[in-house]
Amino acid sequence: MQHSNPASRCLIVAGFGAALACGSTFSADPSGIAGAPAVIFVCDHGSAKSLVAASLFNRMAEQRGLAVRALPRAVSEQTVDSKVPDKVVQAMGQDGFQVAAFKPQAMTASEASAAARVVIINVSGPVESASRAPAERWNDIAPVSSEYGKAKGRLVSRIEALLDELGRQGSGAPTH
Repeated sequence: MQHSNPASRCLIVAGFGAALACGSTFSADPSGIAGAPAVIFVCDHGSAKSLVAASLFNRMAEQRGLAVRALPRAVSEQTVDSKVPDKVVQAMGQDGFQVAAFKPQAMTASEASAAARVVIINVSGPVESASRAPAERWNDIAPVSSEYGKAKGRLVSRIEALLDELGRQGSGAPTH
């Protein structure tokens, strides 16, 4: 499936009612990849590690022509940030991700159960909403606010491996 609108190729809703920009555009409109499997990246606040991971994942999946897309989420309503920290906005902006208007959200149990995978980043305790989801933990990601380059490098490495795996499983079938 080929998409004519470049902005639409970088956005994901996947039935969850939230969008994530991979480039400079935000929208509440679906990606145009109907029924695309979703990966949900979860961190404590939903505004840094998970946001960087989901943004990188979506860009990399699109570059590979894979239909799978990602969402960033916080562990819970009690931990979710109200906005993306300024340092994260600035760092991600240098990579072409415009996230100042992004509103972090907590992951719900229904999102988790519908996901192809839930990746829990540097969260030591249980993530209740992910209890019935296929989940893995990435506990080796540097703090995004103070070590963006290091965190990004490790995330890219992990995401490449995850995309390889999802591609082999057929979860991210080519979009064209």
